[in-house]
Amino acid sequence: MVSCCLDAKYFVLVLLVVQNTCLVLLMRYSRTRPGTMYLGSTAVCCDEAMKLITCMAIITCTYYLRKGDNDDGGAEYSQLNVSDADADDKLDDGFDEFDVEDDDRHDTNITQPNQIKETFRAYLRDQLQFDFRMGGLALLYTVQKNLLYVAISNLDAAVFQVTYQAKILTTALFSVLLLNRKLSRQQIGGLLLLTLGVALVQLDKVDENASKSYQEQHQWVGVLAVLGACCTSGFGGVYFELVLKPRQVDDSSGPPPSVWAKNVQLSTFALIIALTTAFIKDHKAIMSDGFFQGYSPLVLLVIALEAGGGLVVAAVIKYADNILKSFATAVSIVTSTIVSMWVFGFIVSKLFIQGSLLVFIAIGLYSRTEGASSNSSSSAERTEEEAPSSRSDKRLPPQTSEIAMMSVNSRRNSDALP
Repeated sequence: MVSCCLDAKYFVLVLLVVQNTCLVLLMRYSRTRPGTMYLGSTAVCCDEAMKLITCMAIITCTYYLRKGDNDDGGAEYSQLNVSDADADDKLDDGFDEFDVEDDDRHDTNITQPNQIKETFRAYLRDQLQFDFRMGGLALLYTVQKNLLYVAISNLDAAVFQVTYQAKILTTALFSVLLLNRKLSRQQIGGLLLLTLGVALVQLDKVDENASKSYQEQHQWVGVLAVLGACCTSGFGGVYFELVLKPRQVDDSSGPPPSVWAKNVQLSTFALIIALTTAFIKDHKAIMSDGFFQGYSPLVLLVIALEAGGGLVVAAVIKYADNILKSFATAVSIVTSTIVSMWVFGFIVSKLFIQGSLLVFIAIGLYSRTEGASSNSSSSAERTEEEAPSSRSDKRLPPQTSEIAMMSVNSRRNSDALP
């Protein structure tokens, strides 16, 4: 079991490195190649639509797979979100069978499809409990993704990745200002090193050392776009902690929705906002050349990698800690730099190397302290909450509890591109 966990941990870390590296490099290439350029705003719409369809498909498959397992054992799937009085009876006995009237046993083949349809509808109703405050989070991440397309269009992949680590700084600042959290000296030192490292990278002659691009690019437009994305990323994590997480604690009458259901909620709001943004920002271009102008198999691959990033992060959160994630981030930056040198002709200067090393050290310092504090706080919370939460944890299936924890922590701890 231990060896399997270790194998899974290192597998998802390798997957995170590959996903991060391929996404940034392919996105950069897709934004600098000759020909008609696709619109970043429409790519964000396709990204959210793909995530929405994927998560809905996973929810549907999960229901029918569980139902099929229960049918094999002679039992039907029963809902977990029931009243407290019914939950005691139903969950203690596992999954109850549907009550069938003696007079209607010969009509089983006729009534069972209707029962299945109604049960699936109730399952979706329990899972997709829309919270309109998710719209605020969706707005932040939609703006962030549009800014990332602007940034990668104007900065090399390596410079972009190093600069984007400033989201650690913005998250810490918003946590101190809005959540009244205190930072240790080691964390403050890490943040100062991070700021210095990012500044050194930007003070380098980025325009002279930049790789060749067939599209017009401006360094400081890219830098401002990255910093804006860092601010929305940091504020998004704090918004989740400040607004959405207390609501989840208060609504503890039933099991929380799965991480897929939460992504359906988020993607639904984000898709509406992204479509509105696209038609406001690029209305003339869409009307003249179409919504999918400049699209190619490469663009579709970029969108698929970006949409799948959240799934990779969820797996990393489950199997890895902050230190290993910071190591994966450093490896992906180094890999992107090497590939940019060989493929795109990016010139690595001494100032860039010095700034990158400072960023690596800063990420290690901050993640190590954050990991230690989170471990100690989680053990304390586990001791305090063991009595009141034992009922729900014991009654729910193991995978439900794990998915709930992943859904709470995935946005806050995400170090990958959204």
